Amino acid sequence: MPRPALRRDPRRGGFTILELTVVLVVMAVLSSFTIPAWFDRPEVTLDNAARLLARDLRDVQNRAALYQTTLQMRFDEDGGGYAATTDEGATLLSPYGERPFERRYDRDAIFRGVRIESRDLGGLEAVEFTARGTARQGARLVVTYRGEQRILRMQPFSGMIEIDGLAKPWIHNGS
Repeated sequence: MPRPALRRDPRRGGFTILELTVVLVVMAVLSSFTIPAWFDRPEVTLDNAARLLARDLRDVQNRAALYQTTLQMRFDEDGGGYAATTDEGATLLSPYGERPFERRYDRDAIFRGVRIESRDLGGLEAVEFTARGTARQGARLVVTYRGEQRILRMQPFSGMIEIDGLAKPWIHNGS
């Protein structure tokens, strides 16, 4: 007697390995095009870089008040990044791990091409926060990417930060 052909039981759910492989390959190909295109948009990359700079400034301000010491945010001369330092120049540790608290746009694939085009630091070489957590001076930083810019302004004393030009309004909640 001939053996019956093996057939899939329609009541059983699931997928074959081949079907799953095809779906994963299609997803990988699509994401290889869509993810870089998403981050290549100035309203994504530039807005995120400006918000990150504002959060980093706020973190340095909070640390200055917490540890009751003067801390600074120093910017690279070429506009390629910044670092949080003590007033003696030692780099702080990042709040996200055991590495230096610094940003280098050319080393970060998401922010490659972002620059701090100009900075007005009220006549000082760095943004400085006192041991009470107050901003010693105001600051105006122009962050650029692909011909677009965002302007970050920090008020003296309070350290309140505003960012002009964002695609969506930004309100800093202190965290």
